[in-house]
Amino acid sequence: MIEIILIGIFLSLTFLYASWILIYLLPMRKRKNMNFFPNLSIILPAHNEEEVIEDTIKSIVNAEYPNKRDIIVVNDGSTDDTGKVVKKLIKRYPQVKLFDLKHQGKAASLNFGVRHAKYDTLIFLDADSSMKKNSLMELVQPLADKKVVAASGVIRARTTKNPLTWFQDFEYLMTSGWRYACEKINSVSVIPGFMAIKKQALKKIGGFSTDTLTEDFDIALKLKKAGFDIVMSPKSVIHTNVPNSFKKLFSQRFRWGRGTLQVVKKHSDMLFSKEFGLLGSYTIPTHIFWYIFSITYIPSVLYWMFKDYYRYFFLQNNVISWGVFEYFFKWFTSYGMYDLIYKTFIGAYQINLVFLFTITSFILTNIFTLLVFLKLSKPNWKHLVVFFFLFPYNVIVIFIQSVSWLYEIKSKTKSHYKWDKNK
Repeated sequence: MIEIILIGIFLSLTFLYASWILIYLLPMRKRKNMNFFPNLSIILPAHNEEEVIEDTIKSIVNAEYPNKRDIIVVNDGSTDDTGKVVKKLIKRYPQVKLFDLKHQGKAASLNFGVRHAKYDTLIFLDADSSMKKNSLMELVQPLADKKVVAASGVIRARTTKNPLTWFQDFEYLMTSGWRYACEKINSVSVIPGFMAIKKQALKKIGGFSTDTLTEDFDIALKLKKAGFDIVMSPKSVIHTNVPNSFKKLFSQRFRWGRGTLQVVKKHSDMLFSKEFGLLGSYTIPTHIFWYIFSITYIPSVLYWMFKDYYRYFFLQNNVISWGVFEYFFKWFTSYGMYDLIYKTFIGAYQINLVFLFTITSFILTNIFTLLVFLKLSKPNWKHLVVFFFLFPYNVIVIFIQSVSWLYEIKSKTKSHYKWDKNK
């Protein structure tokens, strides 16, 4: 039974990554190269961001942009000195405006910023992020097309000496690569913490909703339902702070998991609807697949790992040894997969369907990863370390996804995300 489940898991991954690669290799949708630089209202929702908000504002001020921009900081009930830091910056940068609110949550803060925006083109940026010099100009270019109302950029994790941030940067690059692929089939479904949007389109759909925990997923589907086009700009890049502890990572991914299911349930009418094309028949089902995958993957793979340990070591009275260490080292690093491929190729291991689809899905994953790096970023030594030790990180993230999914299915209470930096 477990072998059948494993075959199903890795066969699904094989088809999924094969489809991603084929889509990724499609040409980008053609757009006119226009010098489109509207005046901008840049909205920063902030809650307890005293340590980073100055750098964020300076990155906006220093970004290259030929027209006007005002910066609206919505201080959502911060209990630290976020407001004081911004007030000092206002003396130096008069385009910065500060609004202090009682703690309401991110979606409510974004909507407040929209109501006080001076210009018709809006930029939303998380207050713990910084952008590259050309990011603003690259982000707004697609909005020259009348059909396009929103554009997102590439989100990168700001890496530190903490290896946990390295893994998240690698992961963020892969998700940006996924959104880049979706752009090619006109089915972008998420516009994360760095986006440009036309104010009238946002007002038409009633702004950001407070009834889900992932407003970036929800707002994208609301725009698509309204008949608007959403794109991705691969040359517009920001770096953002990410969780630096497993406790904070669990809190973030638990919220993302619950929010994804909430949005899927809210927009269930889009699933497999001809009206929404590949968005409804491919992209949204892919979101759902990862959570179904998470529930089946963890117990199946752990069973496979410990079953073989029990069979080849424990029953031979070999509980702890160099051979046991090597066995688990292969499981927890990419070396194990390359060793499996090599020994299967030379005939040391007998090929079976589990091995076949495990190897095939791993090779396709490598190809997709290479394509993403070729397009979005040059790899560095940190990426190589992450790739070598990616399996345990993936197990942790997948475990959190499965827990969040099961929790949300059983939960009967409505959620309202009031961000908390201490979690």
